[in-house]
Amino acid sequence: MIRIVPILILCGLLAACQSTPGVPPPVVHDLTRLASVKSIYIEDLGKEKDADLIEGSDIVSDEISAGLAKSGRFSVVDSPQQADAVLTGLAGFEKWYHGMEGFYGLEGDLDTHYLGVGHFQLLESKTKQPIWTHEYEKGFFKLHQTVTSRVAQQTVDKLLQDAMLADGKKEWAP
Repeated sequence: MIRIVPILILCGLLAACQSTPGVPPPVVHDLTRLASVKSIYIEDLGKEKDADLIEGSDIVSDEISAGLAKSGRFSVVDSPQQADAVLTGLAGFEKWYHGMEGFYGLEGDLDTHYLGVGHFQLLESKTKQPIWTHEYEKGFFKLHQTVTSRVAQQTVDKLLQDAMLADGKKEWAP
């Protein structure tokens, strides 16, 4: 019994180390209000509290903007005053290095690993009430796609899929 407590604590700490920074928003999918959204303003996706470790937020923002504009369902506008809704959150990737620790720090061959990060909220521009939320989910690695592209593509696909459901269509096919 005494050994079980430290093991459970260790498992809890390991699970906490695997989580991404930022607090994921509660899941919200208000399809009625999403159906009325036609224009979106995308805020800086790298300005949250824990964003100092996140890189590539501007790339994700640009790719989301391009994907939404290309869809024809949403227009991306230049200011929150022009928008029906504002996309906020934290997006990009974290870079992790693995190697041997020596006398002078990390030595030898270092492996670089990238972890995609994405917590999004679509807020009504006037009331700031959440309409839609999404958290990036790790998936299968595609050799031709960067981490930032995966985060952006998954977000665009999910938003368009939910928008088509809100519009009364069966589903959106990417």
